Amino acid sequence: MAKPTTPIPAHSKLHYFVHATGWIPCVVVAFSDSVLLKQFAAQHLSIQATWFVVVACLPALFTGVMYWVDFAWPWGLTWIGAFTYWFTSFDAELATTRRTLICAAFALHGARMGAGALFMIASGTWTIDKDLPRYQFQKIRVEHNGGSWNMVVMQKEILMQCFANGGLLFLPCFLCATDKTPGLSWLEILGYCVWATGWAIESVADGHKLKWGTLPKKTRGAFCNVGLWKFSRHPNYFGEWVAWNGLVLAAIHPLVRFECEKVWVRAGLAFMLVLISTNLYYCLSEWTGAVPAEYFSVQKRAGYDAYIRTTSMIIPWFVAEEERGSSSTPKKKEAAKAETATPAYIRRVKRAAEAEKKPKRSGSGSRGRSSSRSSSRVSSRGSSRGRKKD
Repeated sequence: MAKPTTPIPAHSKLHYFVHATGWIPCVVVAFSDSVLLKQFAAQHLSIQATWFVVVACLPALFTGVMYWVDFAWPWGLTWIGAFTYWFTSFDAELATTRRTLICAAFALHGARMGAGALFMIASGTWTIDKDLPRYQFQKIRVEHNGGSWNMVVMQKEILMQCFANGGLLFLPCFLCATDKTPGLSWLEILGYCVWATGWAIESVADGHKLKWGTLPKKTRGAFCNVGLWKFSRHPNYFGEWVAWNGLVLAAIHPLVRFECEKVWVRAGLAFMLVLISTNLYYCLSEWTGAVPAEYFSVQKRAGYDAYIRTTSMIIPWFVAEEERGSSSTPKKKEAAKAETATPAYIRRVKRAAEAEKKPKRSGSGSRGRSSSRSSSRVSSRGSSRGRKKD
């Protein structure tokens, strides 16, 4: 196996947390005392499994590429909204504004990303000749850790996203849609406002990148760092994460009012809401998001290494204009070309950083000069004292 041209980033603590807690949703739902939750989870999981097998697993089996899951996952979110609305339509008491809002939020959230994936496939941008960089990185990471990238591993990766929809992400939609309480609480209103803000941030960030892509290659620079991309290397991922946190907030009060007698089940459902936030951040940062994309960007895009050092990965952080290392302005074009972003360049940067941290030691010559100066001062003081005594 050939060694990767760039070091593979080590897993963070969040990676081990996500994998260690993956069994919790299964246990909570399976041993819940809520018949309604069990019925909903079983029917919904079967729908998600059927959808993923037809739209992602089988196409990946015949084409050898995994980008089909990027089409299946967002439309799976739309399925959550549509199925939940149908599942609760048989009870007149559940025909509330809350149900309409949460189902519409899930449907709209998935349809926006799903429409983009559909366009990429239909336009020929995504081809079976070459998989998306995030899945090329998955192959490199698996082989780097001593594994073998084959069809079984690919199917496992696809089904993990299927289980994310069918076993975890459905929970806010279910809790809100089955809450019969009339009206919305202040926390629910706040949650929907946060969701709308995140959805808008993600849409605006994608718009900024699409606009940047239409600029001439000679003037736009090697990578997008305009608009929201000035303050975050992946503002679209930040918007996605904020939107899901908004849905979690909207589901807190419905969870408190959820009908179940076992305290540990309610606690387990609360922990599942926490897992939605942590797991989405892990997915957007390490699993299929920022880390896989930047692995190749550092190698191919001049100046991207400087962009990494001065700009936050996901959560926006304002950086001074002169420190941003923009490669899209003509004045900084030559500086961007000097950034080779090769492994040798990265090693030089690390050595320079380590050298700056070490305390500076004065040389022997400087010590000799300082000692001679001090001795001359002592002798001059002694002679002056002698003159005074005389």
